[in-house]
Amino acid sequence: MSCLGRFLIGLLVFMFYLASLPFLILYAIPKILYEKCRKPSKKLRIRNFRIRQTDGFVDFENRTLPANLLHSERINGLKTTAADIENTFQTILAVDFQTLRAFLQSEKYTAYTVLSAYVWRAIKINRKINCITEVIKDAFIDAARLDDEYRGKSKPALFGIPFSVKSNFYMEGYEATVGLASLLENRETSTCSVIQFLKDEGAIPFCLTNVPQGLLSYITSNPLYGTTKNPWDFSRTPGGSSGGEAALLAAGGAVFGIGNDLVGSLRIPAAFCGLVTLKPTQDRLHESSMNPGLPGRGRLGLSCGFFTRNVEDQEFLLRQIVGNPKYHEMCPYSTLSPLLSTSDLKEEKRKPVIGWFVDDGFGAVAPSNRRGVEETISKLKLDGYEIKEFKMSEIDENFQPDVVADMLFRNVMPDNGAYMSEMYAGEPYDRYMSHFIRLVRYKQVFVIRWLAQHVILPLAQFTPLKSKQVMCLGNAYNANPSCVRHNQEKTDAFKLKWIKYWKSLGIDALICPSFITPAQPYEYPVQLSTGVFITGLFNMLDCPAGVVPVSPVREKENDTFDSSGDFVLRLQSKAMKGTTGMPNAIQVVTLPNQEEMCLNVMKIIEEMSEGVQLLRWKSENQTIWTNGDSLECFERIDKKKSNGKTV
Repeated sequence: MSCLGRFLIGLLVFMFYLASLPFLILYAIPKILYEKCRKPSKKLRIRNFRIRQTDGFVDFENRTLPANLLHSERINGLKTTAADIENTFQTILAVDFQTLRAFLQSEKYTAYTVLSAYVWRAIKINRKINCITEVIKDAFIDAARLDDEYRGKSKPALFGIPFSVKSNFYMEGYEATVGLASLLENRETSTCSVIQFLKDEGAIPFCLTNVPQGLLSYITSNPLYGTTKNPWDFSRTPGGSSGGEAALLAAGGAVFGIGNDLVGSLRIPAAFCGLVTLKPTQDRLHESSMNPGLPGRGRLGLSCGFFTRNVEDQEFLLRQIVGNPKYHEMCPYSTLSPLLSTSDLKEEKRKPVIGWFVDDGFGAVAPSNRRGVEETISKLKLDGYEIKEFKMSEIDENFQPDVVADMLFRNVMPDNGAYMSEMYAGEPYDRYMSHFIRLVRYKQVFVIRWLAQHVILPLAQFTPLKSKQVMCLGNAYNANPSCVRHNQEKTDAFKLKWIKYWKSLGIDALICPSFITPAQPYEYPVQLSTGVFITGLFNMLDCPAGVVPVSPVREKENDTFDSSGDFVLRLQSKAMKGTTGMPNAIQVVTLPNQEEMCLNVMKIIEEMSEGVQLLRWKSENQTIWTNGDSLECFERIDKKKSNGKTV
């Protein structure tokens, strides 16, 4: 098309934008006036919360200062001076999960001592990356009780292990605000099943962690708690929606973390922060006592899961709870089928058959993320594994990738965002999510929606704003209840086609990119929201999907990304600039309820991969006075040299 033609079409699009302004103004003015009336009370709630939050941080900091613990009977180890206690803390913080368990089981260290060490570290980390929303005040009471109750006795499997909790899980006495001021002072009266089970097994939740405003994004930022930084690079997001969890664990501030996953909320942060996670089949580890951000979702599995530093710890945690009769009693929707050990699978003579793809047919992925899959496949081939290419376009002619993406986005918001629009009413908008929130809210206006769908988006395909991803997202609209029913019918049909194609290949597991880019700068997740197709696909299918770090991003490899001819690809190209050295991960998928096979393949890949380094907090005198970058706050420790034993 000639330059003149492009100019005329661009001018036409601009004119239609102008034509929509009166309708936008008529819609916006009464809304703004109404919401302004609601904001003063919310500002007071926010102010009161921040006082409580600060008091909690100060209390926990004072409890764990080595100088304040010299005469504490709860702290064991040498404690002649504050330096002695600090050395004890450093020893505790430098060992892996299983070694720490052994220390606690043998009473080398008390639960109170271990908790104090992790709180001491987490408070410092939080000052730098803002990952904690609130401390759990009963943590030290729980630690003291555990020490008294089990002294000299057999102990539960997770005795004394401190862990962090994504702040949308219901915890008695705390709000699950998901970054919304309207939910402040709305404290929960009971603790959800999964957290209560972990507590009953001896683990100690000590803090709640940050999430996106309303949850439905992978930028962990909101007006209540602020923006969480990625500990690998403070200019980038740790992902979301479980971003606070991933950031804290990657920085060494907890032994493990727990979150949930609707369209990638565990896997994206794990990939961005160099961690291991597994999104199980929904009912293999069911939990409904939480704020899901978007209740009444379509055909999407909402799964709970853990963040760990290696696959061994991931399997250990899942084996404690999956299929456990005690947990089934607490949460009857959770299956009674126990998780088998991956060592049992390894005893089989047949090696698993591995499928793979690097192109989902809808969006493009960064060269680093492609390379992660391709190198993994090459190593598996060399090790004698049978490899088969998985082609999304061959699943069924009626379910091409663009159609599947449309189904996914309709399932995410079956009401076209009406619930979310009301949820955001009267709320201060987060600066990184404001465009998304406004789009959700303006989509409720018929005239604006009609102009966008039938005029602006079609014409934009002839301008530099051309993008098939944006076109798909804009058209994913359920006009009436019949459309919702039809989309769910299509989703069910697609699941059957997926399984049929899978079985025709005879594969046991599938390897694919973990996401479209490594960790992004804060302004890009909202603009690249269609990237969640590569993770959300497996929620729609309710398949187990895990993430394993395989290598760092290599120098300049993402400079080769082809962004020509598509607006979203140009944004994506900018988002992946400067990612050298950031974690690079792959995704492992199996059929529903085959978590054992998923973990088995994850472990195989972990053992043969380069992996990524571990972050270790530098000493206090190196970090306390600086607001500098990640390299000034964290050492990079070679995981392979330390056999993965360094935290």
